[in-house]
Amino acid sequence: AIGPQETGQHTMALHLLPALACSMSSPLVLVEESAPPPSGWVTRRRSPPDEPLELIVAVRQQNVHWLHASLMAASDPSSPATYGRHKSNDEVHALVAPAAADAAAVASYLQTHGLAAKHASPNGDLLSVRLSVRQAEALLSARYYEHVHAVSNTTAHRIVGGYRLPHRVAAAVDFVGPTVRLPSPRKAAPIGVVGRAALWGGEKRAGAPAFGSNVPATLRKLYSVGDAVGKAEGNRMAVTAFLEQYYSEAALRGYWAKYCDGDSLTCGKGGPRLVGDATTGKPGVESMLDIEAITGVAGNISSEFWGFSGRSPDNPSNEPFLKWLAQLSSTPDASVPKVFSSSYGEDEASWSRRAASRLNVEFMKAGSRGISIFYASGDEGANCKHGRFVPEGPGSSPYVTAVGGTTPDAGYPSPGGEAAVGLSSGGFSGYWPLQPWQEGAVKRYLAAAPRLPPASKGYNVSGRAYPDIAAQATNFCVEPFGCGVSGTSCASPTAAGIFALLNDVRLSAGKGTLGFVNPLLYQNAAALNDVTTGASRGCLFESGWPAAAGWDAVTGLGTPNFDRLAKVVLALP
Repeated sequence: AIGPQETGQHTMALHLLPALACSMSSPLVLVEESAPPPSGWVTRRRSPPDEPLELIVAVRQQNVHWLHASLMAASDPSSPATYGRHKSNDEVHALVAPAAADAAAVASYLQTHGLAAKHASPNGDLLSVRLSVRQAEALLSARYYEHVHAVSNTTAHRIVGGYRLPHRVAAAVDFVGPTVRLPSPRKAAPIGVVGRAALWGGEKRAGAPAFGSNVPATLRKLYSVGDAVGKAEGNRMAVTAFLEQYYSEAALRGYWAKYCDGDSLTCGKGGPRLVGDATTGKPGVESMLDIEAITGVAGNISSEFWGFSGRSPDNPSNEPFLKWLAQLSSTPDASVPKVFSSSYGEDEASWSRRAASRLNVEFMKAGSRGISIFYASGDEGANCKHGRFVPEGPGSSPYVTAVGGTTPDAGYPSPGGEAAVGLSSGGFSGYWPLQPWQEGAVKRYLAAAPRLPPASKGYNVSGRAYPDIAAQATNFCVEPFGCGVSGTSCASPTAAGIFALLNDVRLSAGKGTLGFVNPLLYQNAAALNDVTTGASRGCLFESGWPAAAGWDAVTGLGTPNFDRLAKVVLALP
C-alpha cells in the first residue's frame, strides 16, 4: 500500500507491492515519441551520464469528467445558480487524486531503480524525481542527447527516439518530462515601423512609429480603463518567464518613472513578488515586456513574476513549463494570483496528444479555482508550413484564453482605433473539437466572412477556434530596450491586466474572481471592441485569416473594453 499522501516536498512512501513487482517485467510500451525540434535547436552529442536531471512524472488522474463539469458550471453566466462557485485547491486535488493502484505502480517502479519521488502537487498527481542521465535512461529505456539553442545560449538535455515504460506503469502515467520536447517560448520582436510592415509581420528596426507608441496612457485610453485602479486587498496578477528571461527591478522602476505619473497614472503596486528558480539577472526583452505591460495597464494591483529557466547553478536540468504548473498547483488559494499571462508557445503538435490532454487538465484545475490564464496566440500569422496552416498551442487549448494581436489604425488611441495585425496567430486546433461556448460565433464567421483561405491550406474547421480576444501587439516601449517591440507577447499581458482590474471590480463588491472567462466573453461579445479590418499573414505573400464582424481567426471577439466589461461582470452573481 502507498503511505500517507503528503503535500509539498515530503517524500512519498515507496512500498513495493508483490503483485506489482511481477508487472515490472511486462513488455515495454512506447509512451511518447520525439517531436521535431523547434527552430534554432541543434542536437549535439549524448548527454553526460552524470548530468543531473529533475523529472516530473504526471500520474494519471481520476474524475476528470467531473472536474470539467464543475468548471463549466462555475464559468457559464447563463447558469446563475452555479456561476462563480469555484472550488478550493484542496477540493480540486481531492477530486482528481490518482487511484491508489496507479500511485503504487509508479512508486514501485521507481523503487526498483533505487529512486524516491517527492510530491510536486498536493495530491501527488505530479511527482518530482531527481536523478542522473544514466538513471533516467535506465528508467525510461531511452537515450538523452545534448541540444543547443545558439540564439538564447541555452543547453537542454532531451531524449531522441522516444521513451518506454512497462505496460502497468505506462497505464498509470500521462507523461514524463523533460523527455522528448524542447521548449520554445514566444520571442518579442523589435519593429520600428507600424503600418504595412507590421501588418504583414515584418521586423523592421528603423524609423519612427506612424501612430505613436503603446505605453500605459495610450493603452488605458484605447481600452476605456480611464483612471480605474485596484482597490481590493489580496488581488494578484502574474506573468511567467522561461528559458532564462530575467526580471530587473531597476528596469521596471525606470519604466514606471518614464511612463507613469504617480499622481494621475499609477502603475503596479510596489515591486513584484518573485517566484521560481530563475527570476533576477540580466533583463530580457520578453520578461520585461510582460511585467511592464501588465503593471502599466493595471495600477495598484499586486504583481508577481514567475520565472523558470530549465536549468540553474543549484538545480538539475528540468522542464520549466512543468515546473510552473507544479508551482501553480501547489500554491495555496490565499496567495495564488488569480490572473496569469504567459507568452510561452509552439506548434500544437510539439506536445503529444497524451501530454497535451494532461496540460488541459492542469488548466482546468486552475480555472476551477477561479484563476484566469491568458496565452499569447503566436506571432506566425496562420503559421503556414509546407503550404498548410499549422495550429499553435497552448493557446489552442479549450481551457485558456488565447490573445491575438492588433495594431494602431485610424482614430488611435481612441477606442476602436485598431486593426488586425499580420503576425497575429489564429486558426483551428488539430487536437480539440470546436467548443460549445464558441460554436455559434465561429460558424457565423465561416459562413459569412469574405476571402477565407482555401481548404487546401489544411485547416480543421471542426476544431477549437482561436484566438478568443486580442490586444495591441506592435510598437511597445520596454525598458531598458526602448520602443518598437512587437508580438502577441505584448497583447497577452495587456489583456491580462485589464482582467485583473475586472477581478478587482468583483472583489470590491464582495464577489469572487472570474476564473475561466471564455464562456463569459462569447456570451457578451458586445462588451468588446470588434475589430473588422486587417488580416493575418498566410503563406508567402498571401493573406491568412481576415478580420470580420464578430469573432474571427485573427482577433477573436475583439479587444477588451473595460468600461463595458465592468458593467457585465458586476451584474453577475
